Amino acid sequence: MLRMDDSDEEERNECKPKGTKKDKLRKKVEGEASNIREKMEHMMKSRDALTMKTLETKLLINEKKKDVKLAQVEARREEAKCKADLEERMIKVKEAKAWKELMVEEKEHMMMSKKDMDEDQLMWWKECKDDIAERKRIFRGASSTFRGDTPMSGGGDGGVEDSTTGDNGGA
Repeated sequence: MLRMDDSDEEERNECKPKGTKKDKLRKKVEGEASNIREKMEHMMKSRDALTMKTLETKLLINEKKKDVKLAQVEARREEAKCKADLEERMIKVKEAKAWKELMVEEKEHMMMSKKDMDEDQLMWWKECKDDIAERKRIFRGASSTFRGDTPMSGGGDGGVEDSTTGDNGGA
């Protein structure tokens, strides 16, 4: 019986070309292999593309970090500049306040009554008056050179009358 089955099979396969089963199997294996190769190539391309995107992203992040650091440095510079300007203004305000206080003291000194002064006190008063007048001349000369204009008054010691001489301070 066994033989009969083999002969039946051979009879059935007589019309078929020999080696087709092997060819089909070989083609199937080759197809699977090429399919696997294609999948591997596709995976490699995907990995390369992903790597490129990752590198580009890293470059963009580094660039943005640089920009942020530059902005921070610029902000610190601007802050330091503003702080220096503020300190400069504070110094000028303190200087102006000191000058104002000095002017008040000078004005009080210039307005002192000289009637009750003895000779030594009068001499001291005149020396102080000369110092004040000199300081005002220097200040006016310095301020006019800084501003680039001429002094506003015509000179003298601010128009204070000297009751001992009857002179109006040279004005």
